[in-house]
Amino acid sequence: MIDTIDIQERIKSDFGAKASEVFRIFDKAISTADYLNNNRIIRCIIFLSDRDITNLEDYIAKATYDPRDVMLWAEYTNRGQVEKN
Repeated sequence: MIDTIDIQERIKSDFGAKASEVFRIFDKAISTADYLNNNRIIRCIIFLSDRDITNLEDYIAKATYDPRDVMLWAEYTNRGQVEKN
């Protein structure tokens, strides 16, 4: 469960009417891979998703494999040039 206020607000502002679906997607992912329950990783996934649920699911899958990837893509200089595998 995402309980950090700034993350909740960002999800609501980015996804609008689909915010509840995003919360469900994150809850399912976190229940599968507890290490995703990290505010930094969640913020990176939301940033990279660019308000698109398909992208969100894709970045959650990538973070499940290796969370360092999404942190690198979201936080460092070439973040506009994300390599999609």
